[in-house]
Amino acid sequence: MAAVSIVTLTRNRPAYLPKALRSAGTQTHPELELVLYQDGGDPLLDYASHDVIEELEFPVIHAGHKDPPEGVARSRNAAIGMARGDAVAILDDDDLWDPNHVAHLAGLLDRDPKVDVAYSDVRLRRENDGAERVIARDFDLEVFSKDDYIPPSSMVVRRSAFERFGLFDPEFTCSEDWDWLMRVVRGGGVIARDPGITATVLIHDGAQSSIPPDRLELRKRELQMLRDRYGLGPITPKTFWEVAETVCPGSVTTS
Repeated sequence: MAAVSIVTLTRNRPAYLPKALRSAGTQTHPELELVLYQDGGDPLLDYASHDVIEELEFPVIHAGHKDPPEGVARSRNAAIGMARGDAVAILDDDDLWDPNHVAHLAGLLDRDPKVDVAYSDVRLRRENDGAERVIARDFDLEVFSKDDYIPPSSMVVRRSAFERFGLFDPEFTCSEDWDWLMRVVRGGGVIARDPGITATVLIHDGAQSSIPPDRLELRKRELQMLRDRYGLGPITPKTFWEVAETVCPGSVTTS
């Protein structure tokens, strides 16, 4: 069974990070480590996160750099470089995993050596009202070329995939995962879904995938970069909440 490194980036998120780390600590997969990487910000973790780390039953590598922030791509690349597992599971610091998440996806990598990236279904939970949507769709390049429906926290990636296809491109500040997955599939890699909801992506104003007005033009420019790089058609800027409505219509529930 593959040893898995959990890679979590964080920067001044004391309201979310302890919950994310706690969900990592509940994983049933037997061979784990955590690489917690701070992209600047307060060099001291909040007390709650520190306490969770102290209670984890697997090794922890805690690293990072001082301000200014270097962004998701550079920081995630640095964390992956420190990881020692056969595979990497990405857990954003404001997302949550069900206890079987890593075991569920590592099992697919074990069963099928051709798979480079395994991903699960996700629930999206809107923080302001508790409404939920679900993304549950097999990989379809035509659909994926228009809408990125694979959140980072839903993926476990075989280490060899980073060796074959490279790391995340720092030119992207908010679509680096979409660019990387396109590079994988265009390079002959295999991306596969293992059905079942095992991750929760929180939708809130401070989320990486949110599109506040001051970031809209940047998002448009980066989507144009994606189009130019892969010869794609028009792409509309969307949050994962909006993507779910497009690729899995009718998946809305309320709390």
